[in-house]
Amino acid sequence: MSLRNTLFIAAGAIAAAVLIYAGFKADRMARIGAGYKAKVACSEIFVAGREKKDVIPQEFAGMPGAMKQISVVVDEDAKVVRAKGPVGFGGARAIYREGYGCTLANAGRVAPLPPAPAEVAAEPWPEAPPASGKALMRVDYGALDFALTRAFENNTPNHRAVVVAVDGKIVDERYADGFTAKTPFLSWSMAKSVTATLVGAAVKRGLLDINDAAPVPEWEGDDQKSRITWNDLLQMQSGLAFGEQYDVIRSDVNRMLFERADAGGVAARSPVEQAPGEAWYYSSGTTNLIARTLKQTLERQGIDLHAFAQEVIFEPLGAASFTLEPDASGTVIGSSFVYATARDWARLGQLYLQDGVWEGERLLPEGWADYVKTPASASDGQYGAQFWLNREGEEGRERFFPGVPEEMYFFAGHEGQYVFVIPDKRMVVVRTGMTRGRPAMPEVAPLLKEIYDAVGFPEDRAPNEAAG
Repeated sequence: MSLRNTLFIAAGAIAAAVLIYAGFKADRMARIGAGYKAKVACSEIFVAGREKKDVIPQEFAGMPGAMKQISVVVDEDAKVVRAKGPVGFGGARAIYREGYGCTLANAGRVAPLPPAPAEVAAEPWPEAPPASGKALMRVDYGALDFALTRAFENNTPNHRAVVVAVDGKIVDERYADGFTAKTPFLSWSMAKSVTATLVGAAVKRGLLDINDAAPVPEWEGDDQKSRITWNDLLQMQSGLAFGEQYDVIRSDVNRMLFERADAGGVAARSPVEQAPGEAWYYSSGTTNLIARTLKQTLERQGIDLHAFAQEVIFEPLGAASFTLEPDASGTVIGSSFVYATARDWARLGQLYLQDGVWEGERLLPEGWADYVKTPASASDGQYGAQFWLNREGEEGRERFFPGVPEEMYFFAGHEGQYVFVIPDKRMVVVRTGMTRGRPAMPEVAPLLKEIYDAVGFPEDRAPNEAAG
C-alpha cells in the first residue's frame, strides 16, 4: 500500500473518530437539555396543574438556541413527558406519580415507592385585609396595595406570586395571570431550607445529632470523609469538590439534576478538596447527600421520609400542597425539586418566625431557627445551615437586600424564588417568579423594601437602625 493511500485511510479514520466523538459529546449535552425540559414540563403540567400551551412557551422562553431545538411531547393520559434533541441526539423521559410529583426516568429504571402518604387537610390562613374588620393597625394598606399593584402592572421582573403575612395573618397577596393561590410553585433551591427543616424535625425526635459524622455508606473506612459531620454538610463546609456551574452544560450540578439516577451519590463519591470546616462552597450536591443520608437514617428505624415529612411538618402546618419530588433511586431531590403554593411557602416561613412552634406544638428543636441563621464560620456571614443571611461581609460585602435589616434570613431559589423571614416586624414575605437572564436579587430588592416600609413595628419592638 502506498504512503498516499495509507495517509488517506488514516485521515479518514481520524475524521470518523472525530465525528463519532463530536456526536457522542453532542448526545451527552442534549441529554442534559432534554432532561431539563422533560422534568420541568412534567412538573409544571402535572404538579402545578398548568396547561401545556402556557408551560412550553413560558418556562422555556429566553433559553439558549440549542435548547430551542429540543422538542417536548406530553402524554396526558399516561402522565409522561418526553424530550428529544435534534437529529436524534439526546432524549429524556419524566414520569408523574401521584403524591410524589415527577421523576426523570432516563435509564428506564425507577425505584418503586410506597403508596403516597394520605393527603394533608388544608387549613385556611387567617387573613387581615382592611375590609375584614380585623385589619392590623400597623400595616399601611394603601402603601402595600400601591407597591404590589405597581410591581405586577410593570412586571418586567416576571413576578408570579407575592404573599405578605404579618403576625401570622395574610395582609395582601398578588398573582400574575395564569397563577392563583392554589398554584404550587417550584422551589428550585428554596428546597434546601425544606431539607434543613426535615433534619431539624429528626433532631427534635432524637433520630440524629448534627454533630455526629454523617453515616454515608461510601465513606466507611475513609479517614478523611468519615470525619464530615451533618453540621459540615448543612453549612456547606464539607470540603467535598462539586461544580455548581449552571452555565456549564456538563457540570456536576446539571448532570446530577438532569441525568443521574442517584442525585445524592454525586457528592458522596466526590473527592475531598479541603478539610471540613475550612472553606465554604455552595453545593447542591451536598444538600442531596443530606437528603439521601436522612432517608437512609430514617429507613434504618422503619420510617419513610415522605410520610415523616407529612406527619411531623406539613400536617401540623395544614400545608396540603407540598410535593417532594424524588430521583429515580427514590431519594428526594432536596436541593431543588419541591412544590408548594405561595401560601404554604409562607406557612413554612412562619414556622421559623415562631422558632419552630405551631399552634402551641413544638415541631422543631428549641433554638433551631437560631441555628439555621447562625453564619457558617467560613461563609463571610452570608450563609447559615441551608438558609441565606442578610448580613454584611467582613471585607465590605454589602447585604443582599440593603433596605431590610441584617437579622432577616431567607430561603432562596433560582430565578428569584424567595421566602423572607423578617423577625423585627414579625413578617414573612414570599416571592415566586421567573427572573431569567439577569440576577433576581436587584429586581426583587426594591419591592421587598417597599413592603417592609409599609409595615410598622410591633409595640414590643423598637425600630432596627440596621434596616437603612
